[in-house]
Amino acid sequence: MRRSALALVAANLVPLYGVLALGWTVGPILLFYWSENLVVGFFNVLKMARAQGSVANSRTTLNGRPVTMDSRGCLIFFFIVHYGIFTLAHGVFVIALFQPRGENLLWEIIPALLFLFASHGYSFFRHFIHGGEYRTVPFTRLFWQPYRRVIIMHLTIILGGFLVQALDSPLGVLLVLVALKILIDLMAHGWEHRGDARKSAPGEAAAGGRP
Repeated sequence: MRRSALALVAANLVPLYGVLALGWTVGPILLFYWSENLVVGFFNVLKMARAQGSVANSRTTLNGRPVTMDSRGCLIFFFIVHYGIFTLAHGVFVIALFQPRGENLLWEIIPALLFLFASHGYSFFRHFIHGGEYRTVPFTRLFWQPYRRVIIMHLTIILGGFLVQALDSPLGVLLVLVALKILIDLMAHGWEHRGDARKSAPGEAAAGGRP
């Protein structure tokens, strides 16, 4: 876990370069953090496709029917649509409120995003595949996993973004914002790989259907 945590920290240090060398303000930083949703969603689809944990006791339903191994593909498709809409709405919110601008902003964010992709990819292969987590995690549980991390992280980061914006993006507060993101990621990483993520959630209920 230590190696993947270090990879996660290294990936999160990329915005420091953006702040110190590229002059990023709160807008580009939050846009970069929003783009991590895409990486998280991509690897969650891979996890759902690979997971072998039993869904016999799952309370997840799809269109009112209990989800079984045979309906895995339908739930994955529903996750892509559901999470995609959630991510799009979140992106529109970030762009509307913080208005990230810059002539080369896209090309600055893409290399940074590759670092995040490599970090999440390393964790995926290190823990989920080679660590054998896929053997015990039910794919129904994985449907909800990204939302907890994304909602907690981005509510905190956006609140911090408002503070930075109110203070006219001082360098010190921006660095605190980056440090806060690293702390939240490490806490989520530890929670996910200490076994808590393998337990059925009390609210693991309906996905497009009744509980």
